Amino acid sequence: MFQSVTPQAIIDDCLKLTDQEGYGLFGSSGDGYPTLVAWINNELTTLWQWGKRVNRDAFTKVTPALTMPAGAYTMSMTAAAPAGAALTDWASPRGVDVATSTNNWRKLKLYNFVTRDHVGLLSYRFIGDTLWLQPIDQAGTYQFRVWYLYSAPVVTTATLATAISIPEGSDEYIKQGVAAKMRQKLDDSPDLHYALQKQARSEVTATLTSAHGDQIIIADVMEEVGPELW
Repeated sequence: MFQSVTPQAIIDDCLKLTDQEGYGLFGSSGDGYPTLVAWINNELTTLWQWGKRVNRDAFTKVTPALTMPAGAYTMSMTAAAPAGAALTDWASPRGVDVATSTNNWRKLKLYNFVTRDHVGLLSYRFIGDTLWLQPIDQAGTYQFRVWYLYSAPVVTTATLATAISIPEGSDEYIKQGVAAKMRQKLDDSPDLHYALQKQARSEVTATLTSAHGDQIIIADVMEEVGPELW
């Protein structure tokens, strides 16, 4: 469902699409194509925004087992280890599990922020990128892991040869979006590129949607309990 592509390959194709091979209006490999790199990042950000709405599971990761530092009950997902989880692609949380025994993970319930002063069973809440576990005296009892939506890859002028992972077929979406901006810069019509980009978006959406398989939305109506009761 995902493919690997280098930013340089995207740039090369964009130059071909706009007949700009060998011209220096948009930079060169020597100075890293700064304008094109910025446009690629814009397209990646937009791709991730609508891609996550189509299929959140496709853009979900889980951390390795984490342990709350001694005496602590909060942990930043982006701060450096060991005080934080040191995630460089953090976007937003999806849920938290705790290990009740080796390789036995159970879902941790979300606590109600309004009643945070009388939480009885171990539960969690996120404030920004910081995980809070309550009650405080149980925060370091168990290992935990965090499921999260990850952010789009970021291209730099120094990483043009480094492959990035993107949804299958979305390289065409990015190319046509960048090519459209190039056409505008050249005072040419971008309409054809935008039309092709729209078509590419439809195809990527279909791929992401079909990846759901036969999943349906299921409401969890079971009584949730803290791990200390299992």
